[in-house]
Amino acid sequence: MGIFDRFFSSSSKSYDKYGDVLKKLMTTKEQRMEAIEALQGLTAEQSVPQLLKRFEISVDSGIQDTKEKEQCLKLIVNFGDKSKAFIADVLAKQRKISWPIKIAEKIFSHEEYVDILLNNLDSNIEVFDETSLERNEEILLALKDVRGNSEAIVEKVTEFLTSRDDNIRMAALECLEEHALQSVKAKEIILELSKAAMTDENSRFLGVVHSIIQNHKWM
Repeated sequence: MGIFDRFFSSSSKSYDKYGDVLKKLMTTKEQRMEAIEALQGLTAEQSVPQLLKRFEISVDSGIQDTKEKEQCLKLIVNFGDKSKAFIADVLAKQRKISWPIKIAEKIFSHEEYVDILLNNLDSNIEVFDETSLERNEEILLALKDVRGNSEAIVEKVTEFLTSRDDNIRMAALECLEEHALQSVKAKEIILELSKAAMTDENSRFLGVVHSIIQNHKWM
């Protein structure tokens, strides 16, 4: 008899109880794996929202953490189109979205995937809005790896080069560097950045800009 058989009768199981186990740090790997297994074979509506809760935490064992998340990813991807609405909702609201982004790349078409990333970038945020800052950084780094759609990506990402958050500026610059390999506009933007006067505030950022230009021999 498993943990859930002891807690819930078969006729009144509440599926969100499985998700509650998956998002709590004070659980054992056995409890979390049993919760994941209990969600297999259910409908997308019953299973996906609960499986997504596993991506809200990271447990001490990196190997175990990855194993559990990969299992949840696999189950969600197997639902295909039925998972799309749940993934879109998480990408629009949740703070930790690196794994949901991986799922989105697998279940959405290329164009849908790019659109959902671009639409969830928010340049109008407060500097201390940690949730939005973390989300923006994850999306910018995901866009770096997108092939094609460079002009739309470059246009949106450029907005973040003036962010007051250093991590966001760096993520935007990293994204632009990758797209500059196929986008003249991205290359021109980086070259233009190098002309800015050096200050204490922007010295690290401009140092990276100059390194990029030197590494690619753009001057």
